[in-house]
Amino acid sequence: MTNKMKLIWLALIAPSLPLLFSGASSTAQESTAPSELIREEGWQLVHDNCTECHSSQIIVQNSGTREVWKSRIEWMRNSQGLGDLGPELEDSILDYLTLNYGQKTASRRRALPPHLMPSNPNLQAN
Repeated sequence: MTNKMKLIWLALIAPSLPLLFSGASSTAQESTAPSELIREEGWQLVHDNCTECHSSQIIVQNSGTREVWKSRIEWMRNSQGLGDLGPELEDSILDYLTLNYGQKTASRRRALPPHLMPSNPNLQAN
């Protein structure tokens, strides 16, 4: 291995070395990274059944009522090839999603009234 390759390897591996030797482990009480599921009751069911087809980040960045989550599951079943989960498993998944990723309150800014909006040079006048 050349010195250049050793330096590249070291640059890639070095940041993770403290984790290897710290004995750090993740528990349900610890906070998770933004793309990880909240580790509350039912998270493992969601992880095992949902991340088979997509990353947990898709779940984390969404929210909705139980009905919204149910409609997403039905959409995945009807158009994406999701198999039947069975009523008990689906209810457990919906309980977890509703509790941890329920409908968020509006967090977007109000739209400006049209007279306060800047002009758009890309729009042609009719």
